[in-house]
This record gives sequence, C-alpha cells and structure tokens, in this order.
Amino acid sequence: MSFLLPHLAEFGQGILLTIALIVLGWAGALVLGTVLAGLRVCPLRTARLVATGYVLVFRNVPLPVQMVLFVFGLPLVGIQLPLFASAAVVLIVYTAAFVCETLRAGMNTVTVGELEASRALGFSGAGTLVTVVFPQAFAAMVMPMGNVLITMIKNTSVSAIVGVAELTFTADQVAIAEVQPFIVLGGAAVAYVVIGLLVRRFITTFERKVSFAR
Repeated sequence: MSFLLPHLAEFGQGILLTIALIVLGWAGALVLGTVLAGLRVCPLRTARLVATGYVLVFRNVPLPVQMVLFVFGLPLVGIQLPLFASAAVVLIVYTAAFVCETLRAGMNTVTVGELEASRALGFSGAGTLVTVVFPQAFAAMVMPMGNVLITMIKNTSVSAIVGVAELTFTADQVAIAEVQPFIVLGGAAVAYVVIGLLVRRFITTFERKVSFAR
C-alpha cells in the first residue's frame, strides 16, 4: 500500500473535484428541474411540449453520449468551455430531467381542494406553484429526490471519459502507473460508497424532520 503515498495529493484533488461536481450539478439540476416541472403543468401547450421534449431527449440519451457530444461538439461551433465546466453543465441538464419527473410525481400529491383554496384566496397560477404545490411536492419526494442525487453522485465518474481529473480519472491514472488496478480502483469504489452512505444518512434525517413538520 506504500505505493499510494506519493499519489495522496492527486487523490485529494480528485475527491475535491468530485465533490465540486456533486454540489454544482445538484444545485443546477434542482433549479432547472423545478422550472421544467412547472412548465410540465403549465396551461400553455407550447411550454408543456418544450418541457416534455426536453425530458424525453435527456432521459433517453445515455449520459456518456451526452458528455462526449457536448465536450467535443461545442468547439465545432466556436464555443470552448473548460472540461470541468462542460462536465458540470452536462450533469445538470441530464439530472434535471429526472428531477423534473420526480418533482412532477410529488405535485400529484397536492389535492384539488388545496388548489381551489389557493385560487379562492387570489393566488395566481405561478403563486400557487411557488407557495402551495412546490413545497408539498418537495416534502413528499425527499427520498426519491435523494435517490436521484445518489445516482448523480455515481454519474460524476462519467466525466472521466472526457479527461476531468475527478476521483475515477485519478484512480485510473494511478492504477495504470502503479500496475495495481484492483487495489486502486477498489479504493475508489470504497470512497464512492462512503460518500453515498453519508448522503443517504443526511437524506434520511432530513426526511424524518420534514415528515414530522408535515
């Protein structure tokens, strides 16, 4: 195991990049996914079609394909982004489609009576979404949303295929350099499990608090 000591700084940098991808990817996916969910129930047919088309495309095109097309396709039209930024954007637009559908399922838990009451109180359609529908949808979907987050954590490893030096990319490089694929990649697998378990613990605790508040 001593062969890993010279690479500790590399692994630290890889873990930090992975965490940065998780934070940026999830924050962006939550915002975009919420907007898409709102468009999915919008009275305007055009808005619903746009959101439906977005979800249909990004849920069904594999993430590695999206990653490669975005990273190597944008320069062809004169747009050049850093690899890390490109990977973060792809994670956001891909995960947002799943956030949208999960949130839309939660919106179905809001009763018709509550919607009618909000309209009787003078709330607009957007006001009803923001103050009545979305808070209840998020509260009802804490665990499913957590599952989407954990899936996104694993999906950060896909950015390795375009050269982002996150945990998987770093582990692969060290494994090749030291000719120790089982130990190095096994250690990376343990790191992902630890991150996933910590996130799961937080989600479970948060769900209990939300359930108690409801």
